[in-house]
Amino acid sequence: MKYHYCIVALCCYFQLAAQTYSGTVTDKNSGIPINNAKIKLVETNQETITTNNGQFTFSVTDNSQRSLQINKEGYMFEDIRNLAPSTNLSIQLRAKIKSAATLRWENYISNCTVYNTPNIPDNPEWNVAFKKTNLTGDFAPNATYTRRDPSAIIQYDGLYYVWYTYKISQPSTYFGTTNVNDNVFPWDYSDIYYATSPDGYQWTEQGPAVVRGASGSFDDRSVFTPEILAYNNKFYLVYQAVKHPYTQRVKNTVAMAVADSPSGPWTKLEEPILRATDNGIWNPNSTSRFDALEQGDFDSQKVHDPCIMAYKNKFYLYYKGERMGEKQYCGEREIRWGVAIADKPTGPYVKSEYNPITTTGHEVSVWNYDSGIAIIQKLDGPERGSVQYATDGLNFEMTGKATDVPDALGIFRPNASGVTPTFGISWGLAHVLKWDGQVQGGWMHLERFDLIKPIIPPSNSALIIEAESYITTKNDVGFTPGGYNGVNRTATGVNFVNRQDWMEFTVNIPESGNYELTYLIGTINNNAHVEMQIDGVVVADTKVNNTGGWDKYEFLRDTNKLIEIQAGTHTIRITANGSDDWQWNMDKFYLEKKSEISLSVPAFLLKNNKELIIYPNPSSSFLNIKNFSTEVGYVLYDFFGKRIKKGKTAPDKPIEIHNLQKGIYFLTVGDTDKQSVLFVKK
Repeated sequence: MKYHYCIVALCCYFQLAAQTYSGTVTDKNSGIPINNAKIKLVETNQETITTNNGQFTFSVTDNSQRSLQINKEGYMFEDIRNLAPSTNLSIQLRAKIKSAATLRWENYISNCTVYNTPNIPDNPEWNVAFKKTNLTGDFAPNATYTRRDPSAIIQYDGLYYVWYTYKISQPSTYFGTTNVNDNVFPWDYSDIYYATSPDGYQWTEQGPAVVRGASGSFDDRSVFTPEILAYNNKFYLVYQAVKHPYTQRVKNTVAMAVADSPSGPWTKLEEPILRATDNGIWNPNSTSRFDALEQGDFDSQKVHDPCIMAYKNKFYLYYKGERMGEKQYCGEREIRWGVAIADKPTGPYVKSEYNPITTTGHEVSVWNYDSGIAIIQKLDGPERGSVQYATDGLNFEMTGKATDVPDALGIFRPNASGVTPTFGISWGLAHVLKWDGQVQGGWMHLERFDLIKPIIPPSNSALIIEAESYITTKNDVGFTPGGYNGVNRTATGVNFVNRQDWMEFTVNIPESGNYELTYLIGTINNNAHVEMQIDGVVVADTKVNNTGGWDKYEFLRDTNKLIEIQAGTHTIRITANGSDDWQWNMDKFYLEKKSEISLSVPAFLLKNNKELIIYPNPSSSFLNIKNFSTEVGYVLYDFFGKRIKKGKTAPDKPIEIHNLQKGIYFLTVGDTDKQSVLFVKK
């Protein structure tokens, strides 16, 4: 009987002990106890602070699992979920580290002059600009549907795949009503769809990939803004999720779904992989998201635009943070990025001590370059309009300028790595917000963007031929809708240029040699061309990129071609030979003498090679190497000997060349005994 009593007493003791949360909070690096850390037991709304010995305790009435939050200035916020009552908890806080961006931020906010003059480098190697093209197929603009926030594009079994936010367009209130069931934003009540394309231009919508969850789940209101990671034959979709009701103060989460094929089926993880840092305090007398008693961390309200990258044998989840009680500095929104890191694609993800890692950035655009990470900062902050790079993926420095950046870049992620900084952002999809009255509150469609590598201007030694200095102009086919039989001369150039308009110049070439041709030209059309003849012989035929304005002039050059011209006086004819009725406006063109090829191309590239066999040649997308049995290193050079790409190749590992411009290139294989072969990119 006595033995039985002891058993009962022991059970009662453990039950009582289990109804307590207690432990010690210490510094992770030093092990020193942390006092005055705020501890909160969320479900019971109990709060306390740690003692001088870093200790805390809570008493609870049952063994339910709860969330324990620990907040201390200068340390990373800890949010421990699904924790049963426990004693002797040991909680280690990580000290925050100021990132390179945070150090710059402290300088920017000293005054608005500093804030608005961040000294972004003008670096041709890193500078980016883009042209935009409407898509066809199911992605042709149509106000009936809202398609926005495209993911990265991947290629699988000969098709391109993209995921995006999808819904039938409907009026958006932007919190303009008190009915919590009303559609708030163009991304409210959305699902995630996917589409495929053989060429990146014509897309076929395949249907839903991930849809909203059941009522009461964390994603029952909307799932949107997806991003894709293909890794080890599995596919991981990360995306934003909102739980009903969608209010100004809603705290969204980042969720994940996993599949064995890009076509699905997709299996959702049961819990979000990322949450807002829950350490701000709302003003209880207001419902506005701008009204907080304590703002908390940079991501205390929202974690948006997730982008997952495989990097340094880990997985980096980059995201945009929005703060409770968001402020404005010098007229710009207070928005910055963070990153959370995991050992596995599915997590758990731990926010970096370096957060926030940017001072700027509305939408998250990330790509791998060399051993680091490159990003674009488009909007909202002092460093808007910059390209940045971090060798560690955390401490970003400005490296170049970003102009005409589309909204919500979904970058094509090629299988091959590039040796130039901007290789990883060569093309992709973006969204366009339309305020055309068709849908109250706007609607979106997807478009394609392509990188336009800024051209280094001709040197001071180049011959300059002003477009308005022509001798003769005409349209031989009689197409004159502008009323001019040929081009119209202006004070700075020529305009009213129709298809098949031409103009002739008399030009004196002082020295025989190979000349580089550059136009300064502008158009709003997509089917404009410019042809040059010298003494009746066509020497160049170049597509003119849409510059966004008739008088928005940009340099245009065929970088893979030189024109051989003899010294003396020549007749040069420039013809607008594109298919659009209206072609381009031109300011001037340049002819610059270049050195002989043999002076710039490495000698081994010019040797005849009978052993290295590649196919197909010419090729538009891939090169295969035939007569090497093992993996070997390769380098691609342009026609002038400039290295443009390097990597590894083998018989079962083709070299991707679809991003190269048309022209002649050299492929070299081998690390010591180099072999080379010439090929044509068509």
